[in-house]
Amino acid sequence: MYRNPTCRQPATGRRAGHRASVLLVACVAFGALPGPAAAIQTLEATDHAELEAAVSATGVSRVALADDRIRRVIRSPGGFDVEHDAISGDLYLRPVEALDPASDGMVGAPSPITLFLGTERGFTYRLSLIPDVRPSAQVLIRNAAAGPEANLQPSPAAMRDTRVTELARLVQAAVRRERLHGYAVEVGRSGPGRRAIETWRGAQFTAHVMAVDSAADAGVLAERFGTGVAAVWIAAPQPGVTRERIAVVVTEPGRVGARR
Repeated sequence: MYRNPTCRQPATGRRAGHRASVLLVACVAFGALPGPAAAIQTLEATDHAELEAAVSATGVSRVALADDRIRRVIRSPGGFDVEHDAISGDLYLRPVEALDPASDGMVGAPSPITLFLGTERGFTYRLSLIPDVRPSAQVLIRNAAAGPEANLQPSPAAMRDTRVTELARLVQAAVRRERLHGYAVEVGRSGPGRRAIETWRGAQFTAHVMAVDSAADAGVLAERFGTGVAAVWIAAPQPGVTRERIAVVVTEPGRVGARR
């Protein structure tokens, strides 16, 4: 018979009997306390992070994001069924193969699985999940850039979309010579291989509208403007026409590098 080492055998006598009762109650209460609950595995992440966590080899496991939602999942082959809750954005994993109850080892355990997660706020993660002997598991991925303090700022994907949209609006307005709010238009400066038409200056971008020869190349034109080029657009050549074409070079003051 197993005896709890913390519960000593009581002595005899009335006073000792009272003490024994107290010890007995303490031992029973101690034995009735539940074991420690499995803690949520919190993974600190950044965009494109490679993460790893343990999941249950026998029960259901949950993967969730803090202040974000999983929007898409690409998975590697593995011994788990993966269910995506489109409303909450959480993932639920169920092992396809179960442990052998008669074995102390991981015989029949599901193989590890790798998930590539894309989030609603534009982040991506690579998550490797290792089966473990536990009834269930919860994994929480936390990215400071997706936290409440970051809600005032657009996500990386939204910022990229906004930038592209603004560049497209500016080029379109400059080509059509339609005034765009926030931009002042002035006479442009000519340069080698280009005849200036107008310069549109805004808080973030400056559009240089010019006429270039029919053989002009966007890459060469960007190099002539040096650093800070955000976009280059040249009108398509017209069949049988060798005259000048309209071009727009958009620069961003203080930005290094070129993007076409």
